[in-house]
Amino acid sequence: MITHFLTDTVMPLLDHFPTQVEPRNCIPPHPLAPPGECALPPPFENPTVKPPPGSDRIMTVAGNVKWGAGVALMVGFFMGLLVWAGGRWVDHHRAGKIGVIMMLCAVGGGILYGVGYQLISTFAWGG
Repeated sequence: MITHFLTDTVMPLLDHFPTQVEPRNCIPPHPLAPPGECALPPPFENPTVKPPPGSDRIMTVAGNVKWGAGVALMVGFFMGLLVWAGGRWVDHHRAGKIGVIMMLCAVGGGILYGVGYQLISTFAWGG
């Protein structure tokens, strides 16, 4: 049954189709399209991503700066702890307050150190 349908109905219909493609009329055609075409050709492919020359050195320096900032935060916290303990030990209230402020600054800096990458990435991507 299917064979009869294909040979007697579909094949004669396919023989009546024109073999050449008629040029399409585009109203209005795209101004940058090639003649006889309605749309632009497909865009170029995206280039492959490769790091710029010297980026490994820049990343090494950035890693060293990040490591140094982490060490400075820890040193600041423990120096603040020593100043606070020393101020309480000799009953010098201003030194105790300064030590607490140093520790709070170190804790705040540690929070910013931990969250900084995500904040910078978010602002850089506009999201």
